[in-house]
Parts: sequence; C-alpha cells; structure tokens
Amino acid sequence: MTDTRGGWCWDVPGFEPPTAMPRAPPTTMVLRPSAGAPRAAAGAVPVADRLGQLADSVQLTREDCLELRQEASDLLEYSNAKLGRVTRYLGFLAARTRKLDQTALATEARITPLIHEKKRLFDDLLTLKANVKVFCCSRPLFEDEGPSMIEFPDDFTIRVNTGDESLTNPKKDYEFDRVYGPHTGQGELFHDVQPFVQSALDGYNISIFAYGQSRPGKTQTLEGSSHYRGLYLRSFEELFDLSNSDTTSTAHFNFYFTACELYNDQVRDLLSESRSTVPKVRMGVQESFVELV
Repeated sequence: MTDTRGGWCWDVPGFEPPTAMPRAPPTTMVLRPSAGAPRAAAGAVPVADRLGQLADSVQLTREDCLELRQEASDLLEYSNAKLGRVTRYLGFLAARTRKLDQTALATEARITPLIHEKKRLFDDLLTLKANVKVFCCSRPLFEDEGPSMIEFPDDFTIRVNTGDESLTNPKKDYEFDRVYGPHTGQGELFHDVQPFVQSALDGYNISIFAYGQSRPGKTQTLEGSSHYRGLYLRSFEELFDLSNSDTTSTAHFNFYFTACELYNDQVRDLLSESRSTVPKVRMGVQESFVELV
C-alpha cells in the first residue's frame, strides 16, 4: 500500500476516485504526513510502535483480568467458608437460647409460688402489727405561738399540758403507734410508711392520709417541697423502684394517679376538667369512676 515516493496510500482497489470530478468517496481514508518530516518516518514507524504498545496493553489487561478473576474466586471461597462458620455459630446460639429459655421457665415455675408465699407472709406480718396505724407528727412552733405545751416522753407517747391547775396532774398522755417530734425529718417518717407501699404493690388496698385542724402541717407532711419531699413523692418513687426491681417475666404494672379533695363534706376531683358537683372521682382508666359518699 506504499506509493513509489515512499508515502502511504489507503486507496482500496475497486474504489478509485473518478478522473472527471476528483473527490474523495465516503469510504476513502487519506493519511497526510506531518510537514517537515520524511514520509516514511512520519507514517510507518509511529503506527507500528502504536500497534506494539496496544498489543502490550492488551496482554497486560488480560493478565490483570486473570488476576482479578483469581482474586474474586479466592474471596468467594473465603466468604463461603466464613458464612458457613457464622451459620453454624448461629445454630449453636439458637440451641443455647432455647435451653436457657427452658431453664428460665422452669426456674420461674419454682420461684412464683415462693413469691406468692412471701407476699402472704408480709401481709400477715403487717396484720399482726395492726392493719391501721396512727402516727402523730408535731411541727415546730411559730414565733407568735408562745411556749410549747407538749412533751415527748418516748417514741410512742405525747404528753399535753392542759393548764388546768385544779387537777392533781394537769398533764395527759396520749399513746400512738409512733410519735415524731418537731425536728423529725421526712425520711424517718417515710421509713415507717414504706412497708405499706410494698403491700400496695402486692395487691392490697392501702390508704395514707393526714388529719388535723388548720395549719398543723398536713400539706407539708404529704407534699413537702422540692428540697424537703413529702410522702407523695417518696411513695411514688418507692413504687417505681419496686416495680423496676421485679424482674419476673409475669410481672406487669400499670400506674394511675387520682387527686381529689374532701372539704366541708364536699368531694371534688382535682384532675377533672368539668366542674360537676357529682361526687365522683376518676380511678384508673378513663372509663372507671368511683362514687364517693
């Protein structure tokens, strides 16, 4: 395909251009050598080198492809081996889990009667100590109230000075299940109430209330403050702590709160949005009401 002058000619036999109107047909390709260089050096040598480079590139690419195929095969084999080990380990864990579940059920079957027996014995203990307990709590005196007329001989007796000099003994003693002086903390008071909270969680009805005339400290005893918490918050915290500490799978607790007021023989639900005068107090779920008389 080289002409007599040493150049390249890409004319294909049978597709020579016509002599009348010389123009390149669509299938004719003409390679023109660059100016200033010999025709043989500009055309023949670079193309041959390029072909050699392409052949080398193809060979390297084939080798890389073979290496990648081998690496992919090795990775597939490794992943299959790992997957097999993981599958066997998961089967082992599943078997252990089933065994532990069976052991837990058997243990729970043995523990449940003991829990019921413990609740019964605890309730019997509180019954022996008396189902109704009356505690007397005294607050500190205000500055305008004068000297105290009360004495505390022991933890169960309060002595009141009647001031009647005509009597041989103007002082009278009153006994309670427990007497708390004016400087007793809320924590010590709750310590004696705490067993009843446990009994309430065991399923028994418990009532804790403060009784007295105006300004004796009922609200302070029950509500307290953020720094001096009363029986309300301490009882709630005890209920939550006891429920969280019970890890038996059969235990499930629902807590509901009701706030009502009994004043001058009138009962009011403090959480009710309606101002109805009907003496009904919401207890538990929304559809549950208790009529108080």
